[in-house]
Amino acid sequence: MNNELVGKVVVAFPSTGHDISSRWLRSLVEMDVYDRERGVRLWEEMGCPEHPNPLELRLYHNYLCVEATANLAKARNRLVDEFLTNETYAEAQWLWFLDSDMVWEPELMHRMVARCAQMDLRVLGGLCVIVTENGPLTTLFAHDDDTVTQVLLDWPEGTVCEVAATGTGCLMVHRSVLEEMREKSGSAKNGWFGFDVVNSVTGKEWALGEDISFCLRVQQLTDHKVYVDTTAHVGHHKGPKVWWPSETKTNPVDLDTLHTSTVDENVRA
Repeated sequence: MNNELVGKVVVAFPSTGHDISSRWLRSLVEMDVYDRERGVRLWEEMGCPEHPNPLELRLYHNYLCVEATANLAKARNRLVDEFLTNETYAEAQWLWFLDSDMVWEPELMHRMVARCAQMDLRVLGGLCVIVTENGPLTTLFAHDDDTVTQVLLDWPEGTVCEVAATGTGCLMVHRSVLEEMREKSGSAKNGWFGFDVVNSVTGKEWALGEDISFCLRVQQLTDHKVYVDTTAHVGHHKGPKVWWPSETKTNPVDLDTLHTSTVDENVRA
């Protein structure tokens, strides 16, 4: 166990200011009052006898308002910059992206920090889903020669797996990774997130989401890998329903029904 990775967490989420899910708020409150006894039990069950006092992992709440989805990369970059430069957060080791439409169990923060310390990880995601018109897909992506990344339909259960990329709906990143990325990018304000346009091995051009771009940049700029804990199920609150990763097993989406395309001339311009 790497005790140096046990540290305080900053919760960060972009929002338009009026799109916070009621289920997200309930999850946040339940996590905030997560009691000492249950927290200690979780650490001990994971084989971490030298656990911290659960109350020592106090949450700092960082709130940033953005105007549109198109600004997500900019918003997340601002959150990272605030985390690294604001003295308020100087003692925090972890930046935890936790989008305002996610739903999770109260022990999730402790589980993820404990898992990182246990396995010496610095970029760890929870198992989330994106919701398509045909159903939910997990945000686990493998490398693909033709499309850069490809969603893992038959994801491994009950494990921590290395992935090419994952979403930022629930993603915990250690300060050292973000600092190294800042250094390698020449302190660029957009050095972490972007809507990168890249070529696949087969020569096709693709525009990536800011979350996929971040994960690929982590691996390009640092020696660290991206992992997802598939025991840490996180729900996605869309409309009247919360979608869970288990539903991708019971009602799998047919990828042939999804519409994917390469970058057109307008995007390239």
